[in-house]
Amino acid sequence: MKSTDKLKRQGFEKQVEHLLRDLFGRVPFLRVESFHRLTTVPGNPPDWLVEIKAGDRPWILAVEGRQLGQPREVRNGLLQLQTWRSLQPFLDQTKGRANYGVMVAPFLSPESAQLCTEAKVGYADLAGNARLSFDQVFIELQVADNPFRVKRQLRSLFTAKAGRVLRVLLTPPLRAWKVTELAAAAGVSLGQLSNVRKLLLDREWAALSAGGMRLTNPEELARAWQNTYELRPGSREPAHTLLHGEALELATRAALAEAGQGKHAVLASYSAAQWLAPYARQGTQFFYADKPGAEILKRQLQLQPVARGENVVLLEPREDDVFSGRVEAAPGIWCSGLVQTWLDLTVAGERGSEAAEHLLQEKLLPGWKEGA
Repeated sequence: MKSTDKLKRQGFEKQVEHLLRDLFGRVPFLRVESFHRLTTVPGNPPDWLVEIKAGDRPWILAVEGRQLGQPREVRNGLLQLQTWRSLQPFLDQTKGRANYGVMVAPFLSPESAQLCTEAKVGYADLAGNARLSFDQVFIELQVADNPFRVKRQLRSLFTAKAGRVLRVLLTPPLRAWKVTELAAAAGVSLGQLSNVRKLLLDREWAALSAGGMRLTNPEELARAWQNTYELRPGSREPAHTLLHGEALELATRAALAEAGQGKHAVLASYSAAQWLAPYARQGTQFFYADKPGAEILKRQLQLQPVARGENVVLLEPREDDVFSGRVEAAPGIWCSGLVQTWLDLTVAGERGSEAAEHLLQEKLLPGWKEGA
């Protein structure tokens, strides 16, 4: 019995042939002469050779197929394709046939498509994007969405455990991390780290060097995480305090000190941003607190539970890395880390997105550039 992978591959091959024949059929003076699948050719040949005629002129199209259209896969495929085209005798111009390379995949991101364009290689994907430019032929198609979304893979990159790794990597200044060192810093297993590492490298959001793995496109990674992020605390407890102004600040400092200098409670969201990169004033104080931290805050801030009209909100985190990644924004003022605060602001509503963008521009982007 054939394996599932083999069946998927065969299905992909049929779709590619149909795709290319359909694209060529759109041009009246193009005619497909033959469509060959290369299976027994030694070396690293392209997947297909397509013989066509553009008017009276014969062409050979060397077509490389990738079932993953991520930049890293595409870059490797382009190198293989260009090497083959430059070496093979069937491309000898004395035969009167010009040649052109084409990259195909289920979906090619704008970054992958740009790699093809820069390499002067055509591309087409099953989602409906295409750019072919040779002889007098020019075909360019774009679709607004990707029906082959990699949501499952992105979800695996932005899970709670994976997020622990990303917070470490994205915390300025950027640096290279060895595998065991990063796993220890993030508090994850080597297996979990390996999955995250592969996804980052495949998308070229990170690269390997002698010093270890280092982010190469932190903003693109952060934006992708932002698009999937949801604030899902273990619990949300609204409360009210009569303290305000200097008295509230003094009580907050006392509570954070008693909570192990932020080990069990930190300022969060708008309240953290007010100390990290002031932008939007918010009358409600937000805290991340585990159960011991919450009891300390309730006592020090003289909190009373309320059903509505709260001016303090206690969020119990599902992961303790909001505490391990804490920063001391001012003496005695412990806040959730820059990345965590930025993510929380993006889903905070009201002027949260503006405050998040301000924090990004003021702290994160400059910090990432310093580590570049």
